[in-house]
Amino acid sequence: MTKDMTTGIGSVAVGAVYLAAAFKIPLFHAGDRIGPRMFPFMIAAVVIGCGLVLIVKELRAKAAKPFSWGFAAERGVWLRIVFTIAAGIIYGLVLDWLGYLIATFLFMIFITSMINIGRHAQNLVISVLFSVIIFVVFAMILKLSLPRGILGDYLPF
Repeated sequence: MTKDMTTGIGSVAVGAVYLAAAFKIPLFHAGDRIGPRMFPFMIAAVVIGCGLVLIVKELRAKAAKPFSWGFAAERGVWLRIVFTIAAGIIYGLVLDWLGYLIATFLFMIFITSMINIGRHAQNLVISVLFSVIIFVVFAMILKLSLPRGILGDYLPF
């Protein structure tokens, strides 16, 4: 089995689990006709579709080559992946408590510092701008509710 086949099967499995979870979202029509299910359905369809494309591509290939995931050779890349996943989980856990602005800033500064090593000022600017611009677009312009957290009394929404 090749990397693409393994990745394709994994993508289809993850997409199927995500699709099953999307069906559990309650259906109600408050404010719009589409409801809250459409975006998760689209994400699941894209993930499953990409997985199927990889599987079909590998099934059409003439010879399967053995592979190695390169855990030892590419240790730094795999560590970044693990740290990114851990940071994403922590971000999700503290988002309500810290609020969108603080949690997103901390998440972005961690990720950019891991990717853009040694450029502290640039990482700081990217993290602040990303957090503030997304906040302005979603909370202030689109009037969508983002977690306020500990800054709840100071935010204009």
